[in-house]
Amino acid sequence: MGTRSTMKFIRKENNKLTPLVSIYRQYDGYIDGVGHELAKWLLNKEITNGISSNDDLTKIANGFDCLIAQYIRDFKTEPGNLYITDMGDKEEYNYEVIFDDDKYFDGEYNVDDLITIKVDSCPNFEGKPSELLSFKESEED
Repeated sequence: MGTRSTMKFIRKENNKLTPLVSIYRQYDGYIDGVGHELAKWLLNKEITNGISSNDDLTKIANGFDCLIAQYIRDFKTEPGNLYITDMGDKEEYNYEVIFDDDKYFDGEYNVDDLITIKVDSCPNFEGKPSELLSFKESEED
């Protein structure tokens, strides 16, 4: 049986949160699974405002909406496991990927500074992608 999770991509603008897409994942939803996978993936991206001929197109996203589309493309590679779901869906682990539009339009393009990840699970987490990557759910003996 899988460890189910949801991932909600949310835009924050003028302190208002606007949910954009909700994704359901069937397997490995725990922080050391889907959470660390998400953080690693995000940290390999740069969010730009426009595309130039010098850009490495495998590492950039032209805004948050482009980033969301790339996430779905990269992780929906076969039938099953990843589905679009409604924003009210809740599972064992619930991730929110919150993009700060105000910082972006002020000229900030670093993913670690633009995105906050919240995890509603046991334990809860809120922080930057790099902080989630080093976060462990439980200390091993």
